[in-house]
Amino acid sequence: MPDEDTRYLAHLCGLADNPNLPDHLLDKLVAMTSGELDAGEDLFGAPRTAHVPEAADIPALETTGEVMARRTDLPVAAYHQMATDRRLWVRLYLARNPALPESLLWTLADDRAVRPELAWNPNVPLRLLAEIAVTAAIPPVLLPRVASAAPAELRWLATSEHWQVRALAAPHPDLPTHLTDKLIDDQEISVVQALVAAKNPRCSTELLHELAQRSPAVCPHIAQHPNASAETLMLCLRVLPARRHAAKHPNLPAGTITDLLDDPDLLVAEAAAANPALPRKVMERVLLESC
Repeated sequence: MPDEDTRYLAHLCGLADNPNLPDHLLDKLVAMTSGELDAGEDLFGAPRTAHVPEAADIPALETTGEVMARRTDLPVAAYHQMATDRRLWVRLYLARNPALPESLLWTLADDRAVRPELAWNPNVPLRLLAEIAVTAAIPPVLLPRVASAAPAELRWLATSEHWQVRALAAPHPDLPTHLTDKLIDDQEISVVQALVAAKNPRCSTELLHELAQRSPAVCPHIAQHPNASAETLMLCLRVLPARRHAAKHPNLPAGTITDLLDDPDLLVAEAAAANPALPRKVMERVLLESC
């Protein structure tokens, strides 16, 4: 049974998500969320309490600050106030909010801790995204703003002088062929890695094999690409982070898949059992052994 403190936190979170909360109470809640007020009698009429529940007693509820930072229907002034919150996690949630005005996105970019999180905002200006890519490590995935990029914007990204910006364009599924071919020949391995990670069909079997030989760090992505050959997958099995991906690839020889059922790494063994190329007789044997 939740205690009154926990129930009060749940009520605050509910109010934070309530679109009909009156403006004067919204202002107070935003102020409290920003750490400017203590929760007390003057806020919503709830009594003050000196008891702080143990962490184990608190259920996994969203915090008030988290709810407020994700809302997309607040006045602009509320977002500006939350942008100055002392608590990093509130600013991090806020950075992804698509309702933020462009000016505030640029302001948040000055916050070094929050800056990388802005890359996931679907409305981040492309120029700001490019600046973030050069200064922060971004995984080789399709970001929301890149996914909605117009053809001219994709061309701008793919032809940038900075490889980090070119890598942003690589995962786009509708990247024009001439731009894909340009990125395949890129001198920076991380750009090619982004194409491989996106399973771009223009990454040939020969290219994947060459990459596996030249850069083992790319093997976890190569082992998931449909064009990876059996020979390339055998190379990937030598790279620890790539083994479970290679074990599940249907181009891996059936005998190797069967051998991997006994791999000491259970994730690799599980992946081998899930491989569609595992011989049916072996499947039957595995089932009989488990009975």
